[in-house]
Amino acid sequence: MAILKEGGNVFKSADGPLTTRIATGDVDSTVAFLEKITGYDWQSEKDDDARPAAYLGTTGRKSNPDGTFEKNSSGDLDLNTDLNKVSKQDIIAKLSAWLKSQGIVEADIMKKPDGWIRDAGDQVHFRTPINGNAKNGYVQTDFMFTDNPKFQQGSKRGGTEQYSGKDRMLVLASIARARNLKFSPKFGVVDPANGDTVVADDWNEIANVLLSSNATERDTRTVESILAVIKKLPEYEKLISAARDSLAKDGKELPKANEAQVESLEDKQLARIKALTGSLLNSSVMISGAFNR
Repeated sequence: MAILKEGGNVFKSADGPLTTRIATGDVDSTVAFLEKITGYDWQSEKDDDARPAAYLGTTGRKSNPDGTFEKNSSGDLDLNTDLNKVSKQDIIAKLSAWLKSQGIVEADIMKKPDGWIRDAGDQVHFRTPINGNAKNGYVQTDFMFTDNPKFQQGSKRGGTEQYSGKDRMLVLASIARARNLKFSPKFGVVDPANGDTVVADDWNEIANVLLSSNATERDTRTVESILAVIKKLPEYEKLISAARDSLAKDGKELPKANEAQVESLEDKQLARIKALTGSLLNSSVMISGAFNR
C-alpha cells in the first residue's frame, strides 16, 4: 500500500516523516485501539454533531463528496485528554508498556527524532499504528492535556471552507483586544490590567463577554457565526480591526459593516433545503389544485 507521507511532523527519519495522514474512516477504530492500550475513554461522550467530543479540530470530521484523500483525512489525531482523569505520566507509562510488548527496546521509545513517544509540555505525541496495525502505516497522535476539557474543546475547533480555526482565534483575539481584554487559547478571556486574571473560561460566558449579552456558545463556533452577531453592533469595525489586518496578510477579507453577511457552508445548505422544501410545497399545491379543478 502506498503511504502518503504527510501529517504530523514530530517523528522523522533520514528519509522523511515517519507518520502519514489518516483517513476519516480509520479514525474511530484507531482511537479504539488507543483506548484499549491506555484504558482511557475518548469516544463515549458525544457532541451535538454525534461525534466524540474529545476529537479536537478536524480530527475524524473531514468528509467531502469529492472523494479526495486530502479532504477526507486528518493530518494527525488531536485528542482532548482530561488531567482530572489521567496524568501525562500514566499515559506515557501505558504507551511504553505496549511498545515493549511489541519488541521495542526502551532506549528507542523516546529517542529523537525517530522514536515512538515525545513528551512536549502540555502534549504527548505518539507514533500510532493506524487501526492498531503497523502494516497500515503510522499517524501522529497528539494527546492534548488540560484540566478544563470543555474549554479546550471549544478552543480547538476546526474551521470552515472560508475561514480556518486559526482565523477564528484571530477574530476572537481582535474582539477581546478592542474590549481591553485578551483571548488566550489556553485559559480563555483574561484581563491584562489585572495580571491576566481569567474573566471567562466557559464558552457561554465568553460569548457574553466578547460578543453580546444574548450570545451563546454556538455563536462562537465559526468566524461566520461570530460575525453574524457582532455585525449588528455599532463598534463592529473596531472589534474586527486587528483581525482584518492579520487576515489580509493571508489574502482573506472580513466583510465591512455595510456589506452582506458572509454565509457558512451550513448556512448555504440550510438555504438550499428551505428552497427545495418550498419548491416541493408549491408543486404539491399546484398538483392539488389541478386535481380539484
